[in-house]
Amino acid sequence: MKFLFLLMLCSSAMALDYKRDIMPIFKEKCFDCHSSEAKKVKGGLRLDDEEGFLRRFSKNDVVVPGDWDASYLFVTLVMDRHEKGAMPPQGKGEPLTEKEIMDVAQWIHEGAKIAGQKGEKGDQEMLPEKILKFQNGRLLKEGQHPMPIVPEPVWDEWTNAQGRKITARFLWVKSNKVGLELKNGKKVDYPIEQLSKQSQELIKKYLGAEMKMQ
Repeated sequence: MKFLFLLMLCSSAMALDYKRDIMPIFKEKCFDCHSSEAKKVKGGLRLDDEEGFLRRFSKNDVVVPGDWDASYLFVTLVMDRHEKGAMPPQGKGEPLTEKEIMDVAQWIHEGAKIAGQKGEKGDQEMLPEKILKFQNGRLLKEGQHPMPIVPEPVWDEWTNAQGRKITARFLWVKSNKVGLELKNGKKVDYPIEQLSKQSQELIKKYLGAEMKMQ
């Protein structure tokens, strides 16, 4: 019984702590936008303020102690860099490494210990080391098959027949319309016939020269 008590104490002492183990990760990767060092604190979220961060846990499920999969903070860290909401945003710092992502997930799984407080621990079946798998720096969840490496999105200048220009990346072609993603994340379908000849040729480059413009 005494041995079990000591084991429990040891296990508690080994739990990841926000200030000691997780804040240094965010300091390197996130403080430019989420600390007192930022010119403007994005979303009002300061990761260098333990008490303030703790108060934000329940807002939009930023952190759900014991459940990394339901924690919005974790979701943003593993999104593709070009997706809206990904952290850090593309061009705003380096993404977290596999180990750093695992540390954040483990911290949340253990109850997200912060400012001397800790929530309930997650289920054993959701241990990050059991669920989280990586391939080529990309996160795969249990049951998913490895995906091919997806290159960073290519941003092109598109013009319509009137000469109006936009910067977007090619997504698809269907029903005589081209799908484009704008840099703000908005996706639009644009009639191919209303594009300039140069932009129609750009579509051919992506789909192949055999494409028929109907």
